[in-house]
Amino acid sequence: MRKTALIFDSTAIIDEEIVKKYDITFVSMNVAIDGVNHRALDIDDEEFRKQFHNLKNLKSGSPSILDFEEAINAKFDEGYKEVIVLPLASGLSATFNIAVMAREGLSPERKAATYIHESNNASIGMDPLMHSLVELLDTDPTVDELLAALEARAPQNRVLFEIDNLRHLFRGGRLNPLKYIIGTALKIKPLVEFKDGELKVIAQNRSRRKTMDVILGKIDDFVQNFKNVYVGLFTYDKEDNIFKAIHDIIKERWPHIRINFSKKICPVFTTHVGVDGYSVAVVSYN
Repeated sequence: MRKTALIFDSTAIIDEEIVKKYDITFVSMNVAIDGVNHRALDIDDEEFRKQFHNLKNLKSGSPSILDFEEAINAKFDEGYKEVIVLPLASGLSATFNIAVMAREGLSPERKAATYIHESNNASIGMDPLMHSLVELLDTDPTVDELLAALEARAPQNRVLFEIDNLRHLFRGGRLNPLKYIIGTALKIKPLVEFKDGELKVIAQNRSRRKTMDVILGKIDDFVQNFKNVYVGLFTYDKEDNIFKAIHDIIKERWPHIRINFSKKICPVFTTHVGVDGYSVAVVSYN
């Protein structure tokens, strides 16, 4: 058995093969639909997307302290010696702080062997993160080695997404009113970046190709400064020409970049960004 267990919350989108190979556990977030609470892991992603525009009252919620306690204790009961919990970045959710509180409720021995890591990452960004760790994970690293690798990647995590509008981010309290008003008035597809624990609108171009150039420019910055660059892609519309162009340009311009595709996105994120657009996540390190 491996020495160190990994636990994420359900917003983390990770390749199923990696999940199985490294015995990853997910603690479910929650989505309240018209006042009725649902575990995010129990929601059918495709059906949720189809019904999204008919749902008038949507709210996301963090797991409980008990949810995290049970997940952590289960890993120790299975025989793991240490546990690393990688919750949704604290700048986006109370989930990180809830995981910290759950750690306080463990026995002294298990508390000392449990680590809550601030990844500054979210959603599809966890997929390239995990792909970047595969070579290390295959050596069955110590908890210190694994934490050091995570710390080395945390400052270079980015999640960029072009969405149809800012309404859902504003409604969920993830965007200030001024940005929402400006974006709505311009009637353009905004580019939002998650960086250093914060969401920011970084482009509001009338031309989607200019937005694409912003994304490619950011990837180029990472390529110029880091030896290892991993990119994760997600789209609601596989026929989107801009999304296809981004993929093709990355492959042609930087053939050494590892690209992986996410097949889904957590209903919690759909609640805040809507059901249109695409996302590009980058993880890099030396």
